[in-house]
Amino acid sequence: MEQLSLFMFVFVLGLRHGLDADHLACIDGITRYNLDRNHRVARWVGTCFSFGHGMVVAGVGVVLASFSRHFTFPAYFDGIVTWVSIISLFLIGTLNVYNLLRPAAEKGDFRVQGVKSKLLPRFVRETSNPFLIMLIGGIFALAADTVSQTSIWAVAAGQSNPYMPYLLGATFVIGMMITDTIDSFIVFGMLKQSNAFGKSASRLMGWVIVFLAYGVSMYQLFTYFYPKAEVDFEMVGIAVFAFLMICFGLVWTKGRKAEKVISS
Repeated sequence: MEQLSLFMFVFVLGLRHGLDADHLACIDGITRYNLDRNHRVARWVGTCFSFGHGMVVAGVGVVLASFSRHFTFPAYFDGIVTWVSIISLFLIGTLNVYNLLRPAAEKGDFRVQGVKSKLLPRFVRETSNPFLIMLIGGIFALAADTVSQTSIWAVAAGQSNPYMPYLLGATFVIGMMITDTIDSFIVFGMLKQSNAFGKSASRLMGWVIVFLAYGVSMYQLFTYFYPKAEVDFEMVGIAVFAFLMICFGLVWTKGRKAEKVISS
């Protein structure tokens, strides 16, 4: 039962990790680029990205599990990681609020913005190569917050049988791939319909990203100062995943209604 709970925890961790605002922004941008060029990889950007990202995370997990008996992160490491996450999420939220409220966004020119994506060269961001998209996902995994989250289950795996780190790594990858594949499918579906539908849906999804970035940032800030207010991680992961799926559904429904009104 204890091992089953650990597998469930890691699976939910993968689901929630796939909802990282920076990930969603990167997937949105690469999907748009490939859809504009009518490239078939557009529908599978999230799958490629999350596979590359997940494989790096799984690899880090295996390494941490191997050294967990002889190494522990210093006490201040989690604090640094938490503040980096709080600040980066706040920046993502603010960047997208600014872009949503500027005049050009009213004309439908809005695109979801991320922090890490802006650090990548343009020729890397604008690619149709599935392996390069996997590489981008892998690069995104090379961050302190990813290592911190991975260490949570890697340490537990290191105390179990030798195969546990690999099994938990695969479980994490599956959870993350589900979330990011759904994301790229929905972005692809929204933009494939029509310009009117794409403009409406893009703005709505932009506000969803803002809410998600600010919400998680404020939650992390509050629980940093009041640790007792922290709720069960699995419940938080499931709740965030359910919230985003509901928002995706609402965006899709509203966009379809707008499409019908325009066509009639």
